[in-house]
Amino acid sequence: MCSVALHAADNTSNLSATPTDLEDKFYRQALYFYFAGDYGAALRQISLNRQRKGIDSDRSQLFEAGLQVAIGLHEQATQTLIRFEQNQASTTTHTSKTTSSASPDELLLIALLNLGEQQIEQGDTETAKRTLARISTVLPAYVEQYHVLSQLAYWPDTPPLSAQVQQSTTNTLAPANSAAAYIALNQALLHMQQQEYAKAQPLLMELKTQQWQPPEVNFWQRLFNPFAQPDIFDDNDELRPEVKDALLQQQAINDYAKLLLAQLYVANQQYDLAYTELADFPEQSPYAESALFLFAYSAQQQQQYDMSFNLLSLLQQQYPYSNLAWQAALLTAKQVSEQQSLAQGLTLYQQAEQWYLQKIADIDEFAHTVSTINNVTDLAIQAPKPHSQALTQQSDALALMNTTTFNTDSPWLKKALNDPQLATDYLTLTSLDLLYDNVQKQHINNQWLKDTLVLNTQRQAKVIEQQKQLAYQDIIKSLNTQAQRIAEQIEQAQAQQDGKIFANQRQQQWLNRINDSQKTLGKLAGQRNTDDEQLRLDRIKGVLHWQLQSTFPQRLWQHKQSLKQLSEQLTQLELQAGRFSDLSTNPRLLSDFEQRQQQSQNDINIIGDNISQLRDKTDREIRGKISIFAQQQQYTLQQLLLTTRHQMANVLEQMSNADNGSSPIAPTAPTAPTAPTDDTAAKGVR
Repeated sequence: MCSVALHAADNTSNLSATPTDLEDKFYRQALYFYFAGDYGAALRQISLNRQRKGIDSDRSQLFEAGLQVAIGLHEQATQTLIRFEQNQASTTTHTSKTTSSASPDELLLIALLNLGEQQIEQGDTETAKRTLARISTVLPAYVEQYHVLSQLAYWPDTPPLSAQVQQSTTNTLAPANSAAAYIALNQALLHMQQQEYAKAQPLLMELKTQQWQPPEVNFWQRLFNPFAQPDIFDDNDELRPEVKDALLQQQAINDYAKLLLAQLYVANQQYDLAYTELADFPEQSPYAESALFLFAYSAQQQQQYDMSFNLLSLLQQQYPYSNLAWQAALLTAKQVSEQQSLAQGLTLYQQAEQWYLQKIADIDEFAHTVSTINNVTDLAIQAPKPHSQALTQQSDALALMNTTTFNTDSPWLKKALNDPQLATDYLTLTSLDLLYDNVQKQHINNQWLKDTLVLNTQRQAKVIEQQKQLAYQDIIKSLNTQAQRIAEQIEQAQAQQDGKIFANQRQQQWLNRINDSQKTLGKLAGQRNTDDEQLRLDRIKGVLHWQLQSTFPQRLWQHKQSLKQLSEQLTQLELQAGRFSDLSTNPRLLSDFEQRQQQSQNDINIIGDNISQLRDKTDREIRGKISIFAQQQQYTLQQLLLTTRHQMANVLEQMSNADNGSSPIAPTAPTAPTAPTDDTAAKGVR
């Protein structure tokens, strides 16, 4: 399966440069890690290929940028893409090894679009604007994605698109895919904010029933977005979670279009159309809360008071912390006081007053808790992100990807996290904690290196002390003497071919005895006949000579081998003596490693301090944003509480006038609640 995937990836990834067999081998090694889900190992392989093998082709650079975007190294990805873009000028001078399904310009466009998307998700719209501004040409297949990202980056301003791109979406009433649907949805939302309802209505009418097919994506798009085209079914023949999310996203576009259309009808006081539009609104929709309020308000305006009362009561029960539910309490009390009795209306106003007071106390307690808690993440529960199994770090090295998200049991924090910037800050804290854990692992590794250097230093001192007890020069002199003696024996033996040169100790004793006997016989030769003795001595001498000559070749070879071994020992001993001399004259050979270790430790300390400072800063920003959120909620509740008390006063005055027989005074109705607005479409449900 991996080989097939690698082949398919290679067919789509051959750029203009012709890769060598070695380059292709190492590039495929990085691809293997990628398909195995080990993005960290794939990124390290690309880095090693460039540092050790000099492999820095276009496809390797783009592959590296995709991995960096997937992991979250956006700054490094930007630098890699800049280098990739600079190399495009020379691509026309090369020929491709095989026909590629994507040109270098298209691959760069894919990289920039997905990098911009990552920056938008992180809330860094200014950087996303600069990234999108680097795109000079947009191919037809990527027009929708470019438009959506531009809308998200520049919202609510109009993005500076080229004339060709603007023309492609000017009369778009039938989106071809979900990206085009977002363009139309955002355009309709912008028209409504500008009160251009006639322009928004046809777009919404089309969007509320439109269905789309996901566009096909190539290998490089999957690289930058692993969930761009997932397998639909898993091993159990069930829809994968990411596919379910895609279907929910499509349904969310339909639902939001229906909600905006109903809001348009309410703004035009066409309550019957709004009521009809929301009658079949899905209960499980993410916009059910806003739809329920609009539906109840439309029913009330249509004088369907029983329906309106039940819907408003249901809204208060299901969404007790919603601003719409708080307004629903006022609408319910007003309706009852007008349609049933002032006493019942007064009771509901009193209940609403107590409800607001309780919520004000709750938000005060929540704000106090946030301001006094040691760590703001204690209020949140870390849980695996959707699709985190596909991005699980499988390497034993440092974890590079944040695979957790935040959830909480605090209803106020859940409401506060609807702010994308606050949610991004919480994710930033998670990423910083991950980085800090990695830095701590590096600190542990660096401390292990320090301990190893200490042990080596101690071992070095011990070795120096031991080597001082060895007389290297005397040993070398003795070995040289032995080698010289053996060499002379070999040279003499080869010249004379005399086996007596290699006689052993016993044989040498026999030779000495023979010489002594020969001298003795020489002295006795004039005194008596020594022929028999001379004959016996000659026989012994002949036998000994035969023995020495028969073993001469073998002993010559043995002496040569001994000389060779002795020479090798002398060489090793001289090297060891040289190393000891260097060690003795320079006992701080490990000082360079110690300096590097100390520098690494300083860098680790600086990085750790920077992470801690950034985390403290992010923590303070979160506390500040939650404090502002709490003040806004308090202000809203206090305004509703003030309105409730005014209404209670009016009801009491009417009841007093009725008891006194005076003409009733028409109650001052609270300000009609505006239809809910939501910029979810502008932010994109991806």
